[in-house]
Amino acid sequence: MKLKTLSLTVFLLISPYLIAAKYGKTDPDKLYSRALKFIDQERFFEAKKVLKAYTKSKSEDSFGWTLYAFSERKLGGLDKAEKLYEKALILDSNNKSALEYQGELFAETNRPILAKSNLEKLKILCPDSCEELEQLDSYIKGTAEK
Repeated sequence: MKLKTLSLTVFLLISPYLIAAKYGKTDPDKLYSRALKFIDQERFFEAKKVLKAYTKSKSEDSFGWTLYAFSERKLGGLDKAEKLYEKALILDSNNKSALEYQGELFAETNRPILAKSNLEKLKILCPDSCEELEQLDSYIKGTAEK
């Protein structure tokens, strides 16, 4: 009985270090690369875990927060995703990806006025058009893949 308790105690003490090593916590660049790979593979749960660690180490990276929000949104955590997009946009109000994805969230949650507001911001940032503008426009119109 004491051996089992000791083993469990040792495991609980070292498990945070094992998890940190698994996600490359000491190297933010590796975390970011791993998160992009997970997102590309539509493994949003894993991406979310990695991006949570990434944003702790790179708290001023607007794009990290954007990807964290995107992953959260894809998992159905819309309220949390909204807060994470807001964090990204506080850090960089011209983050086109955050504006696009936040606009998609607004469209998903039946708030078309807010979605169109983001579209208008993108029109200012992209006077000659850009991918984010075109994606959000088609998302609002219902012609984009959701």
